[in-house]
Amino acid sequence: METSSGTVRLLFVVCLATAMVTRAEAVHAAAVGVQLGVDRSGVDGDVPPNSEYIDKYGVVAGLQGEIGFAHDLSLSLQPSFVQKRSAVRTAAATRSGSATERELALDFVSVPAVVKFAKAGGRTYVVGGVTVDFLGSATLAGKGVKSGYNSTGFGAVLGFGVVIPAGRARVTTELRLVQGISNLNTGQVAEATGALAPRLHSSGLQLIVGSLLPVGGR
Repeated sequence: METSSGTVRLLFVVCLATAMVTRAEAVHAAAVGVQLGVDRSGVDGDVPPNSEYIDKYGVVAGLQGEIGFAHDLSLSLQPSFVQKRSAVRTAAATRSGSATERELALDFVSVPAVVKFAKAGGRTYVVGGVTVDFLGSATLAGKGVKSGYNSTGFGAVLGFGVVIPAGRARVTTELRLVQGISNLNTGQVAEATGALAPRLHSSGLQLIVGSLLPVGGR
């Protein structure tokens, strides 16, 4: 049921993006495409006793739609599936013991809405905006802890990209920072369900490769 709910949300935002592109293409330059990348993600905030958080890698995969609305400026909507992986390492209770490590796995349907500022004649760009994240699943050391996490979160996006022309298409390589600005957890309920800590924020450094094809007469 959780997967179906996430799929419905993703289809909704894809339809919304398609509608926006279709409506605007007669007036503004528009493009659609796909993107794929990796996310070196982590969490920060409250830390369990004698523990530390460790960043790990996840996958980013999704669609993108882009609409030009001013000179060198465009609005991009990018519904994506995002894996956020991190771990908590706890020191051994005794000198003879060994540290334990538990992986925190969070899967989201994320919808970044960003503005691109084209530079160097369109060969590079700076991007900034916000993202809305819908939680699909959450596990800690293989145990489901979704009830301890908020179903919706918000983040800020800032990045830099390079554009490589490939015929009618444009191939983009982008490095972006995604910083969570809302609490991942649901307060004290989180600890009761084994969700690590009552206050956590996500962060991630993403490397994304994408392609864009012009829509309409461009």
